[in-house]
Amino acid sequence: MVQLVANAVGATAENERYTLVPVRPDWNDSTDLLGYENLQGEFNPGPLIKVINRAINNPDLPYFVCLDEMNLSRVEYYFSDFLSIIESRTLQNGVLSSAPIQINGKKALYFPGNLYIIGTVNMDETTHSFSRKVLDRANTIELTEVNLSILPQIREDQKPLVLSNDYFKSEYVLLKDCLAGEEDFIKEKIKILEEINKLIEPGGFQVGYRVRDEFCFYLLYNKRWELLPEEQAIDFQIMQKILPRIQGSAHELEKILEDLKKYCEDSYPVSYKKADFMLRRLLNDGFTSFWP
Repeated sequence: MVQLVANAVGATAENERYTLVPVRPDWNDSTDLLGYENLQGEFNPGPLIKVINRAINNPDLPYFVCLDEMNLSRVEYYFSDFLSIIESRTLQNGVLSSAPIQINGKKALYFPGNLYIIGTVNMDETTHSFSRKVLDRANTIELTEVNLSILPQIREDQKPLVLSNDYFKSEYVLLKDCLAGEEDFIKEKIKILEEINKLIEPGGFQVGYRVRDEFCFYLLYNKRWELLPEEQAIDFQIMQKILPRIQGSAHELEKILEDLKKYCEDSYPVSYKKADFMLRRLLNDGFTSFWP
């Protein structure tokens, strides 16, 4: 799916705007992504550095990286530099920039605003779970439903859309960037998070300012582009930003999940279904998590 999305907007492996990076279980630091200095003192750039350089040189075009099976190793080990500099992003005169990424103590690059990183994961005994540090910086999209009766459709080749990075880049980094003219809308949506926080706070799962900001950005873009009914967009955000945080075996979890089910029952069917799954898993196994 990552490749299909990239190809649909003209980013392919052939033009080097789509890059697949298979993650290995032995990645314990960032050298496999960023590069390293060999015994001769020569710097060997990693695959991500090559993409960053290409993206910096072509700021009007979107670039996509797919970290395949990204949880075969702990994300915090090999991706820590990027998780940190995400917090340093600033938006000045429409240009998104970040603190520099130090490469081998000698080179410095920044994370360009036209680079998009998507990770694919499977959750089983060979993989690692995610910390809240990672989950807070991502939208978790679950693809578990299978319908074997759907057959491929044969269609004529379609040309990709010609889209610049203006179509993808974020106009906001902090909530203050989008308050003007939207204060009432944002306050109304923050109330939803405050209600959810009251339900999940007994287990220590409440969300903070980063999730609040991204929750509001998502709903603001949805409103502007009229993409989804508002309740459906909120449902997706509860599923993608809230429920992945909840896991464990503590006795408080039963009430938390029951309260979440009740909260989602009338308006948020996707989140209701997942909360119900997590509650049944807790009652059956004594432990629960978002992941099947």
